[in-house]
Amino acid sequence: MKYNKNTVIRSGWRRFILPAVIGMVIGSGSAYASERVKQTVPKISELPTLSAQQNHSKSCNRVSSFFTRSHYKEIVLDKKFAEKVIDSYLYENDRYHSLFTADEVKDMYGRYNDVIAAMSACRLDYPFELYTKVINRKFKRLSYYLSVLDKPVDLNGHDYIDSDRSKLPPLKDMAQLEDLWRKLVVNDLIKLMLNGKTEEKARELLKKRYTNQLRILTESKSEDAFSAFENAYAHAIDPHTSYLSPDDSAKFMDEMSLAMEGIGAVLTKEDDYVKIVSLVPGSPAEMSKKLKPNDYIIGIRQHDGKNNKMLDVVGMRLEDVVPMVKGKKGSKVTLEIQRDNGGNVTTFTVDLVRSRIRLEDSAAKGEVREIDGRKVGVLTVKSFYVNLYEDIDKELKKLNDKKIEALVLDLRYNGGGALSEAILSTGLFVDNDAFVQVRDGVGNVAVRGDVTPGVTYSGPMVVLTNRLSASASEIMAAALQDLGRAVVVGDTTFGKGTVQQSRPLDRIFDYNSEPLGSIHYTIAKFYRINGGSTQMKGVQPDILFPKIISYDIVGEKNEPNALEWDMISSVKYQPKDLKNYISELSQIHENRVKNNELFKDMENAERKLSEEMKPGNRISLNFAERKAEKDKDDAEYLQIINRNLKANGQAPISNIKDLPSKYEPFDCYLDESARIALDLADLEKKNLATVKN
Repeated sequence: MKYNKNTVIRSGWRRFILPAVIGMVIGSGSAYASERVKQTVPKISELPTLSAQQNHSKSCNRVSSFFTRSHYKEIVLDKKFAEKVIDSYLYENDRYHSLFTADEVKDMYGRYNDVIAAMSACRLDYPFELYTKVINRKFKRLSYYLSVLDKPVDLNGHDYIDSDRSKLPPLKDMAQLEDLWRKLVVNDLIKLMLNGKTEEKARELLKKRYTNQLRILTESKSEDAFSAFENAYAHAIDPHTSYLSPDDSAKFMDEMSLAMEGIGAVLTKEDDYVKIVSLVPGSPAEMSKKLKPNDYIIGIRQHDGKNNKMLDVVGMRLEDVVPMVKGKKGSKVTLEIQRDNGGNVTTFTVDLVRSRIRLEDSAAKGEVREIDGRKVGVLTVKSFYVNLYEDIDKELKKLNDKKIEALVLDLRYNGGGALSEAILSTGLFVDNDAFVQVRDGVGNVAVRGDVTPGVTYSGPMVVLTNRLSASASEIMAAALQDLGRAVVVGDTTFGKGTVQQSRPLDRIFDYNSEPLGSIHYTIAKFYRINGGSTQMKGVQPDILFPKIISYDIVGEKNEPNALEWDMISSVKYQPKDLKNYISELSQIHENRVKNNELFKDMENAERKLSEEMKPGNRISLNFAERKAEKDKDDAEYLQIINRNLKANGQAPISNIKDLPSKYEPFDCYLDESARIALDLADLEKKNLATVKN
């Protein structure tokens, strides 16, 4: 298999490959959006009539040619696959079953021949008909939302709403849909009131929000309809395959250039919300320590002297929100963030100063932690950027000079990067000619390993991972685990074991043609040297810590149509025998953390998260009940904060509002990983002494 500049190895934490990594100069987007909310409520007659454009037929033919001939996964454009396309279309447009009735959904599946015709012959009438139904029904839903706000709302009743309707069947009829719409409005109202707004102010904000969303629907474009269908086609193959419109292709190339100005966040659209997928290492967003993946951006305030009001962006198009967050180096932006905690939500603001972003700015960093007078090296690697292995080599030499007894390699939140850097970096810890196997779509297997003799660090070693360690970081962790070079601790990794490639749809002979966009598709799959794939299963730690990121939300296994886990033949290798130490290390670890309050907090959070994610959970629509629940959660959170402040050597607080602006929780997982590394060093010394005797 050949790798070139278009071969991309990325974590793919969300289905859409288009990442709105915040970059370009702010245009007129914020002023335009602020004018929208002053306009009257749009009428349904203002919705545009959408139809396929001349370039769509050409794009469609080329997309289908790539997908059917060049994708890693062989596909047949038959009824079974067409139903997957409809699954994917509904997942993106009606994930929580709040748009269409059961009969309407049944009718969509009955049109599978039209779906096949759209893919194989590029007859695009049905995709545009389907998208027209989507925007019409969304318009009707928003209009109903506004009608609910025109009447008194009962906040003291005994209604409930399902916390997650994505796994429930579609509703029977319009009466049930309208009852759900009413409940959604009540829930929106309660969420705003729980975060300090009066009922009057909350109503006013929601009216503006819903009216703005209606206006956005009237601005729908033909490219929106085409992209919606082509991406449903792409995601029916696998979640990391995508069609990118001409505009989205340009944004993707901005990201790949690694030369951007902004806050450094990867965004996607989830229902009506703009969601943070990941944070670029070393960026203002990541360095703030206040933003997390799965946070929602619900408001944006500029500080440009023109319009300094907080603008509500719920329901806005992603391409309209991105320019508001982007901006010149040194300029300031304030984000209003919504963080979901089960049935309750927390909103807060984050001030950020935009800067120039390059992944290389977040270089691997080594530091020494002292535990009971003993030195442990900690090497933090946030991404696999070009020449990473050279930086790791330098940091390891510095740590060696400081006479560390053991090392922790921290790969948490590392979403991947260049495969070559993962291989070269692994070779700094262990000599072996095989670290990973790569299989292409026709079954050719390439074995990649260390080609340079000698290592930089040979002492006891622990690798720390979490659920957001993905792709290239999984390759490194798996190789070190399989070769018995390191003990892996933390959480099971993401499970992305595939390779993607980008290809423009334009051809050199397309004279005077408008740009056609591009595609991003899977071309190969990773396998460990033991033969097992990292796909789906990820890397399972030898010592498991309480999980703080739900397996039911984050991870390849949650992505519809993700490629399955499988095995190929293993390669010959001779592992160092660390297995004999795992049982004893686990026992020492369990004894040490059983009375650790911070670990108990993590375990309690894991249990609570598991409860919240159970199917059938419902959220009360009684304001008093929700307020009591939020007050209880806040009190528990305050206790957790104070325990972390104590561990950091800081004074406790009496109110969450008094939290220091630069507060960071004590990293009990890193601390425990360092202690496990010292335990490993002690066991290896003990074993060596026994062998000598």
